[in-house]
Amino acid sequence: MSAIIMAIAASAATHSITIDHHGSPVQAVYSAHTDISMRTIGAATPNRTEQRRCLWTASIKVERSLSGSPALTRTVAHDELLSGSRHGPCNEGKRQTIAQEINRQDKAIRAHLLEVAEQDHPRLLAELEAVRSLASN
Repeated sequence: MSAIIMAIAASAATHSITIDHHGSPVQAVYSAHTDISMRTIGAATPNRTEQRRCLWTASIKVERSLSGSPALTRTVAHDELLSGSRHGPCNEGKRQTIAQEINRQDKAIRAHLLEVAEQDHPRLLAELEAVRSLASN
């Protein structure tokens, strides 16, 4: 894995909220992780100009973890938010350039993370209630 991609993974956007659930504070941490997929299209013909292109998509995976409950960590969203193309075949150099481009989209990724966290709130409360009812039985 290249240093740039690891830097993006290390600086993944996070958002945390604290919910008071029956008198006990529960902290939910939402983390956004980026996964880049690339595909080369076009023909490579000798003695001709380059006709291939690198199509790429970046999937944004949002994971939710609860404080004190690693068993309740789960993926709450997995969306393809960003896509594009580059001249020439896909290679590690293109992957690094694409990773830099995605890194510049941090506002869009953060906005998506906040939106997912807001939409997940009712599900989170339902899961906490289910865990509480199982624990009390």
